[in-house]
Amino acid sequence: MNDFDKIIKQKIEEEDISVPDVVKERIDKALSDLPEKESKPTRIKLFPKIAAAAACFIFICFVVLPNCSTTYAHALEKVPVIGNFVRVVTIRNYFYSDGNHDMDIEVPSIESEKGDAVDFINKDVDELTKILADRFNKEVEEVGDKGHSGIFVDYDVVTNTDRWFTLRIRVHEAAGSSNTYYKFYHIDKTTGKIVTLKDLFKTEDFSSVLETEIKRQMKEMMAADNDKLYWVDRAEIGYDFVNLDNSHNFYWNENGDLVIAFDKYEVAPGYMGTPEFAIKKDVIKDILKEEYR
Repeated sequence: MNDFDKIIKQKIEEEDISVPDVVKERIDKALSDLPEKESKPTRIKLFPKIAAAAACFIFICFVVLPNCSTTYAHALEKVPVIGNFVRVVTIRNYFYSDGNHDMDIEVPSIESEKGDAVDFINKDVDELTKILADRFNKEVEEVGDKGHSGIFVDYDVVTNTDRWFTLRIRVHEAAGSSNTYYKFYHIDKTTGKIVTLKDLFKTEDFSSVLETEIKRQMKEMMAADNDKLYWVDRAEIGYDFVNLDNSHNFYWNENGDLVIAFDKYEVAPGYMGTPEFAIKKDVIKDILKEEYR
């Protein structure tokens, strides 16, 4: 039994899973229809029995359990192995719906051989999702059927290379207007440590280089498309640009570019969504640490 099997077995044992009678009947029938073992079975005659047993196993694992166990169903959905030592499963789901208010919060957990960074991320994600769920529940109690609200949280693996593992948590809240924001977690697989934006660079003024390049891209896009609008060099609205801090959201894309990600409303009007800007390594190679070039 591999590590993932152990995880699934543990999660299933924690739940009260009962197999429906109709499923039991199908399994019993499939087993009763198996041919009786002959005294000298040949390899060919054994095949139907093996195939039938395999079919029962597949039916139980991929039909019965996903429908009887929420944990197992989510695990199957999210389980693809990430790299050679990290994988992610959904361990909890906060769900609520009453016609006026909706909540659907997926809580992921990273499983890894290297523990410190993973333990920190799992704890942080668990605390974040609990805070969001508690805030939603409090709002439902206060507002009742006099208003509408919703919160939806999911996740995905953004980067998975020999060097990097990046988990992105997406939060979408709606109450009158809507807002979307992200939380990124990065693990350097070669060290097993968490990495923030400032850890990529050897100079303290890295943010000015990134901001200059992002502003250049913003102006270029606005000049090419009148429908695009960023809050850069906009003296008439008294707003210019959100400064990048040491832990600003980022990830490495499939081309090896550094992508700086912004939340909704952070650097542009809401209709612009959640802008992202890819920065070529040539632009930042002089300030990147040697190991990240």
